[in-house]
Amino acid sequence: MVASNVPMARDQAVFAARSRLAGARRRFVGHDLPPLGSLIVRHQVTVPDGVEWPWARVSSWPHPALLRGRSLTDGTHPSLAHIRMGLPLRIHSDDLVDWAIIDARGEIVTGAWTRRLRAPAASPT
Repeated sequence: MVASNVPMARDQAVFAARSRLAGARRRFVGHDLPPLGSLIVRHQVTVPDGVEWPWARVSSWPHPALLRGRSLTDGTHPSLAHIRMGLPLRIHSDDLVDWAIIDARGEIVTGAWTRRLRAPAASPT
């Protein structure tokens, strides 16, 4: 991917994920996931000089604006000491940049548009 195309690819991936987010929530709340499958989300966290996009497994989504989950990754920036694998998180839907439904083997069934992108250096629009 050419460097000048990276922001455009990032923005397109985030747009694709966000435009389908209501459907992902509907499937999660309606228990319409593959047997032993999960919904995972990638959320944006601002750090000095940029953002990080850690993944989390959704455990509940009681309101469209807020979900609960467990971190699947550690935050790498020192200001993200609270984001550690396995720890609970409260995530605002506005901070979601991607999502994926995975099956019992951990294979992506749908989603994960940002998986081929490098870590973001700036906030998506």
